[in-house]
Amino acid sequence: MKPLKRGVVLPDFKYRSLSSTKIHSVQTPRLVSISLHQHVGAPILPCVSEGDTVLVGSKIAEGEDWTSVPIHSSASGRVLRADQNVILIESDESGRMDPAVQPRANIPNDPDQLVEIIRGAGIVDLGGNALPVHHRLMMARERGVETLVLNGCESEPFLTADHVLMLEHPVEILKGAELLRLASGAKKVLIAVEKNKLEAVELLNSKNYYLKFSAIETLTLPARYPQGSERALARTVLSRRLGSRETPISAGVLVEHVATAFAVYEAVYLRKPLYERAVTVSGPCVIEPKNLWAPIGIGALDLFRACKGLMREPEQIVFGGPMTGEAVSSLNEPVTKKVQGVLALPQGFAPSGAEEPCIRCGLCVDVCPEILVPETLVRAVRKENQALAREYEIDSCTECGACSYICPSKIPIVFVIRKGKGVSLEPSVKPEPAYASAPQG
Repeated sequence: MKPLKRGVVLPDFKYRSLSSTKIHSVQTPRLVSISLHQHVGAPILPCVSEGDTVLVGSKIAEGEDWTSVPIHSSASGRVLRADQNVILIESDESGRMDPAVQPRANIPNDPDQLVEIIRGAGIVDLGGNALPVHHRLMMARERGVETLVLNGCESEPFLTADHVLMLEHPVEILKGAELLRLASGAKKVLIAVEKNKLEAVELLNSKNYYLKFSAIETLTLPARYPQGSERALARTVLSRRLGSRETPISAGVLVEHVATAFAVYEAVYLRKPLYERAVTVSGPCVIEPKNLWAPIGIGALDLFRACKGLMREPEQIVFGGPMTGEAVSSLNEPVTKKVQGVLALPQGFAPSGAEEPCIRCGLCVDVCPEILVPETLVRAVRKENQALAREYEIDSCTECGACSYICPSKIPIVFVIRKGKGVSLEPSVKPEPAYASAPQG
């Protein structure tokens, strides 16, 4: 094992949302807006119409082919709108459950059956990628993957939902991990947790002592960003760097998320589809940061209200963490399955000031977890030198933001590299992270 030695040590803003080690429930709002563009894969089409009555857990949209996953209602009530972009539900606030959501008498262990259950529950990677998990499991089985790594690192500076989930539901995570192992054909499971969550490690180990899942172990890693990225974890397990065209699965490692394991447990044991998830609601503008069970489709404002509101006007609302999250333009923006956190950041928190010329300090090279040369990639993109960009492996960049964070010249390195990859830079596309460079002072 070779833990990540590059990357950066970020300021720790986790303490406020860890004042309670409980994931709190939140009342479903009157209107729930569920996007049909929240998954990677084939297009999703509604299977309900305006005026239909739905229950919590009812399937409301289905993918065009097997590679995609369905979407389920997070509220009971009436459908106000159903088109190719969104399903708007007027909640009756009763929380009536679909009768199909009930504990399963016999827990299957057949890999194909498990994969089909996971797909039917609408489960995607809950670490921020929104990739359909069932498809990754099938790929892992076809490639003969031997090691499943569950990511419990949570190295972004505000997010604590995974930490609290491991404290509240260690047994469910362990059972979900074993189900993922069976479905993927992996021989062993490593649950990777950073050293600032040692109580979670002890809890997982003690519960596993009684569950006796011999294939599951915990792996304690240094608290360093981006320790929890898929490629960094794969490199740690393999003790080598992945090639630019090499994926963790092709190298023999499947990386999933502790929240995904919990969702798989609920899908298999309880027949519960993925219609809610644990989300950290935090930031200097939030009065009482908490971890909440957020229904998919709830707006950011409703989550802030569940945390006693905002103490001042935020300059930026970020879905996810400040390093890799997505800035949204409205307090009414609805949460999707991939959102791990909702942050309200004040003026002055995000870096300001004009970009300055590169001073060739080499800090971006020192921190890059993929061992790239970010300043050369920026130069290649800005001079439209595609050959140089390819030579310096621009496609290996994971856009973690460590280089932008450390850059003293405030160069938007990630934004430039993303442009060089040919990604559209429309306003709706993820902008430069809120933590684009190190906070001053």
